[in-house]
Amino acid sequence: MIFNIYKEKSWTSFDVVAKLKGVLKVKKIGHAGTLDPLAEGILLVLTDSDTKRQEEFMKMEKEYVADIAFGVTSKTYDLEGELEYSNIKISEEELREKLEKLLPEFIGTYEQEVPHFSAVKVGGRPLYKSARSEKNSTPLLPKRKVSVYSIEVLDFQFPVVSFAITCAKGFYVRSLANELGKKVGTGAILVNLVRTRIGDYTLAGSNPISSFSTVV
Repeated sequence: MIFNIYKEKSWTSFDVVAKLKGVLKVKKIGHAGTLDPLAEGILLVLTDSDTKRQEEFMKMEKEYVADIAFGVTSKTYDLEGELEYSNIKISEEELREKLEKLLPEFIGTYEQEVPHFSAVKVGGRPLYKSARSEKNSTPLLPKRKVSVYSIEVLDFQFPVVSFAITCAKGFYVRSLANELGKKVGTGAILVNLVRTRIGDYTLAGSNPISSFSTVV
């Protein structure tokens, strides 16, 4: 079966899968695309024979609504890391003008550098473990080919800007925030992220994990 789950903040994708496995009493279960604990929105959970279709669902187009704050940075590119505020000042008008010019650069297929704090492995070791180790320097960050179909500004609550993003699998919205911040010159972090669509699966058809009990 295919479950369109609304993953709430603080839950990991693994938490959701573990919860459903206990409720549904199934042996085979998995998900089609991780969401960070601070993110929320659609998480597709597959059970039984549908677990074989994981790659099919992973390849589906995805949509996100992302809130990005300018003028602040963190090593994790989001609110999970220690915040450092920029002393570079920018007006709302200047930010609007810069984003209008910059956003087209991030549309298309290109190589995106993965975040320091990610589960991507380098030399058999997850990057987030290397990033948190004081004894080991973080290895050179790998790049992955990503495809972005559209990015548009939804709302300005300066210095926070809301974006609607349509992309393929593997795209790091946290990295987009970091890259935009660098190009604008003020730094930026991701402060909120909601996955609103995977293929034809939408928020309207999703169910919060809290709605599942021991009886389905």
